[in-house]
Amino acid sequence: MTLHEQIELYVPFNEQETKDRDLILRAMATLSDVLTRNNEILHFTSSAFAVNPDRTKVLMVYHNIYNSWSWTGGHADGDPNLLHVAKKELMEEAGLNEVKAVQKQMISLDILPVVGHVKNGKYVAPHLHFNATYVFEVQEDAAITAKLDENSAVGWINIDEIAQKCSEPHMIPVYEKILTKIKELQL
Repeated sequence: MTLHEQIELYVPFNEQETKDRDLILRAMATLSDVLTRNNEILHFTSSAFAVNPDRTKVLMVYHNIYNSWSWTGGHADGDPNLLHVAKKELMEEAGLNEVKAVQKQMISLDILPVVGHVKNGKYVAPHLHFNATYVFEVQEDAAITAKLDENSAVGWINIDEIAQKCSEPHMIPVYEKILTKIKELQL
């Protein structure tokens, strides 16, 4: 199934996801190169929401650019298989050898704002991420290590402490939405 088909068939959870899905589909139909960072205004990213087996904790990284605890994830960089991108980024950013996708479908679809910042000594202008999120299960006793060029720490955060650990206010409703969906879907 193509990425366009996956997004078209995605069942929105709320008004925000409905609006974001519609805008993403419109952008895919009218703009070029939304799968790579060559499109400096908007492009696809994919994130992993990694939970422990009993769904009480989320594996997060302390992101160097945003100075906040956050999920793992990264740019599609031309790969339309966003599940693969999320898995690769989770394994790289947390130093994991093994992760398990809880389901193949994305659990969240969001348009996320990115503020201007410096990365690798170069300025990156503000832009938008078309982000697909997937849920993974990771064993709590798995060896984890930070990917120091991107994050300075990796660790388990209790689900009821995410709002206190995340210093990006716009991300808290996204994380809360995903936690609600995990509970409702009994993933």
